Amino acid sequence: LELDMASKAVRLFWRDPYLKEFTAKVLRKAVIEKKHALVLDQTAFYATSGGQPNDTGVIKKLDGPARGIPVVDVVEVKDEIYHLLGATEQDPDPSSHFQEGDSVSGEIDWTRRVDHMQQHHGQHILSKAFIDVASAATVSFHMGPDVSYIDLDKRDELTEEVQEKAMALANRTIFENRSVTSGFYSMEEAQKMPLRKLDPSLQPPIRIIQVDGYDMQACCGTHPASTGQVMGIAIVHYERIKRTTRLYFVCGLRALRRTSSLSQAVRRMAGRLMMPPLDTSALERVLDTTLEDNTNMRKVQAELEKEAQKQAARTILDQFKDAPPSKRRVCVMEMPGRDMMFIRSVGKTVADQSGMLVALLVPLPVDAKVPSTVGFFITANADVDVDLRAVLKAVYAEAPGKGGGEQRTVQGSFNTGDLDRLDALLQEKLNE
Repeated sequence: LELDMASKAVRLFWRDPYLKEFTAKVLRKAVIEKKHALVLDQTAFYATSGGQPNDTGVIKKLDGPARGIPVVDVVEVKDEIYHLLGATEQDPDPSSHFQEGDSVSGEIDWTRRVDHMQQHHGQHILSKAFIDVASAATVSFHMGPDVSYIDLDKRDELTEEVQEKAMALANRTIFENRSVTSGFYSMEEAQKMPLRKLDPSLQPPIRIIQVDGYDMQACCGTHPASTGQVMGIAIVHYERIKRTTRLYFVCGLRALRRTSSLSQAVRRMAGRLMMPPLDTSALERVLDTTLEDNTNMRKVQAELEKEAQKQAARTILDQFKDAPPSKRRVCVMEMPGRDMMFIRSVGKTVADQSGMLVALLVPLPVDAKVPSTVGFFITANADVDVDLRAVLKAVYAEAPGKGGGEQRTVQGSFNTGDLDRLDALLQEKLNE
């Protein structure tokens, strides 16, 4: 079948994915996604599709200024490719530099193109490896700016051991430097080929990417001439999502950069621990010991926090012993460095053990941006008949603040640091 029989513009990237520069004619101008765009009679710019992001680069008139206009995005709409141009305050309509019929030249960002070819073809190789190793099919693919991922249709079966086997097979295929070719076929021809998957809704001609003796798959993306140009694949993370496994990976130069970054991180950690950076097993042992120590320390801190809460509650209950009988008490407490979780725990303990309604007033830390404030936590034992939301509304009418809660528990802060006034006001409103 002819390469571009169904296309209004010639896709030069299908004929030669290594083409960096090309010439074309402007068919028309348009506005797409609120950006000015050009439609050309042929292009080497790849439009976002099939999980692969678009190319970027520049377009300029052959007989115009040497400076090109940036191509910031490329999209395909109804079989036409639109080159979205980068606008600036000084040049809000960059398409005004072009007219229909103009001869132009285009230059793609070659570094970006190579990266996309490595990631996309690496995905093909990795997806086929998971079929061979675990009969796990790829159901979706996303190429990110730093890391890409595939979603596989198996979950718990894809253990780390299985992942390592698949990654080893993929890298062996890269090392073998197998040839990669592409061709266009009818639906009848494609159905007779051993494809990993064939979408019946595809419109012919169907472009098929073949890795010699390894893989065959329908795809519209850009691919290298051989598997060796992918350079390598590294699985960096995975997560279980419902019945699938999402596998994050990097290929080519991304894999080299990640390896370098991890190596630098290991050297820095080893330097801080005064250990040789090549002895990673020793680093792991130190990390395990440190994590265990931190866990034990957090347990000790939690016990100390519980004891401090009990002591604060005992102090408040002792104050209530010598006071006149009442079911509603207001207590002013200095609790420097304590958060509202601590104050809540103390208040609930006092209310439960005393059978009372307890209001705690605590001066909050001074902040240069916020005036002196007082935090409060009010809670009522189940035996006390009260709606604290109504009480709080009445208090806020005379002492503004912010906060809220439920019928028997409210918390928040007042926009004043006058503890004596707040103490008297709460005593009044709680005992009305």
